[in-house]
Amino acid sequence: MSDTTPLALTDRKILVTGVQGFIGIHTAAAVHRMGARLVGVDVVAQSQRADRVRESLGYPPVAVHAVDLRDAEATVQILRQMRPEMVIHCAGSIERTDESSSWNRAFEGNAALTASLVDALVGFPEPERPVLVMPGSQMEYGTAPMPWTEDRHCEPFNAYGAGKLAAAESVLGAVRRDGLRACVLRLPIVFGPGQPPSLFVPELIGKALLREAIPMTAGDQRRAFLYVEDAAGLLVEAGIRAAQPAPFSPLLNAPAYPPMAILDVARMVAESLDAAGLLRVGALPRRAGELLEAWPDASLARSLGFCTRNQPLEAIRRTVAWYEANRWFLS
Repeated sequence: MSDTTPLALTDRKILVTGVQGFIGIHTAAAVHRMGARLVGVDVVAQSQRADRVRESLGYPPVAVHAVDLRDAEATVQILRQMRPEMVIHCAGSIERTDESSSWNRAFEGNAALTASLVDALVGFPEPERPVLVMPGSQMEYGTAPMPWTEDRHCEPFNAYGAGKLAAAESVLGAVRRDGLRACVLRLPIVFGPGQPPSLFVPELIGKALLREAIPMTAGDQRRAFLYVEDAAGLLVEAGIRAAQPAPFSPLLNAPAYPPMAILDVARMVAESLDAAGLLRVGALPRRAGELLEAWPDASLARSLGFCTRNQPLEAIRRTVAWYEANRWFLS
């Protein structure tokens, strides 16, 4: 988050979709900290798991409206009822499978969901239309050659990346065609408390806590990482910027920590749990066609004053400490 942007959100109404999910939980907390009035939306109104995550982090409880964003009528209704000034769209599938049998499910969970929301938003007259912010993903770039700047042609290699790219195109198309004020903020690898256990960092932590062997590749791939608290703050700031009268880029790569080798991240996690001896470096092959160097170029966002607040080692330690104190989440 920048030091210069005024975060004038007091009493503003912000709707966060996917508020029961990983990024949604932290984004809702960021919105609350900034004094805005939060409207939470998710496909389920009640989630004991999400409530426990919020409680463990000292976040306030959230009243959640159950809305399936693929239901056009229900989506328009919640927007008309709540009249938010900003929508931060965190809802969507996180499925990372490469299996062709699940391609439609993973693709639709992002592309169809977002297209429905965009259609609902552009149906409002411009003076009443909320600003839209959506987290994109570095996986949209896929196997495209570096540098991954915002104008790079994307080559996603799985359904998740393709679905997120299609979702981003829905938003950007509405910006060009309908004058929607919006920003897609493409995120690097995000990690932090409450992330599903199947993803990279929590999977490492889970195996280390259980004292299981941790098989991995040689780990020489370099990637950019971002703590979820930083990601949430950057999403809110992107919405504030997009709402201003001045022109603003509708597509930005989020700033991240300096690129790190996967092996270095694994060692940070393992060493913080006295589990370095569990790493089995080179036990797994690298994925065919995987790039050794792959991360979004955030030069544009940094030139606009966007920045991270946390340091990578401290962020990893905080994440490890949370999972260690909340082992229930790994089951």
